[in-house]
Amino acid sequence: MKILPILASLLILSGCATTDYSKIKISTASLSNLEVEEVGNLQQRKHEIKVSFDYAIENFSPENKLYTCSVLFANIDGTSVTSFRGTSHPCILNNTTGSVSITWPTPVDISRNAPKVVLSKLKYPIEYFVAIHQKTGKNSSELIGQSKPLTSKL
Repeated sequence: MKILPILASLLILSGCATTDYSKIKISTASLSNLEVEEVGNLQQRKHEIKVSFDYAIENFSPENKLYTCSVLFANIDGTSVTSFRGTSHPCILNNTTGSVSITWPTPVDISRNAPKVVLSKLKYPIEYFVAIHQKTGKNSSELIGQSKPLTSKL
């Protein structure tokens, strides 16, 4: 009999711990002072992009880990792809405004070990842009700001 109240309490607490993304208004973001430096050697499949920029998010919501940034790489079909090292997102934005400086591996970097199907879909020369996303669900997000497209110099 003691187990039932404990299970009910855990169920209620786990429900409170989740975020209802449908109640969070979608923000807009802007990037400025973007600086880009490419580092690598394509013959050795070493290719990273160092980016730094300032950002501002309008209608900012203080939810934890709601906003992220990334470098997205254009595919020939009009979609884009990205990847990063590790399991946690390397670029979380927890303030209304700020500055970011991060090194992002491209899909051709050997550390990403991208399958041939991913590499065959990339647009060459590599095109990319910096993006700010807002989480809209457990495994989904919406792009709320981006830089203009850039083309790789390597």
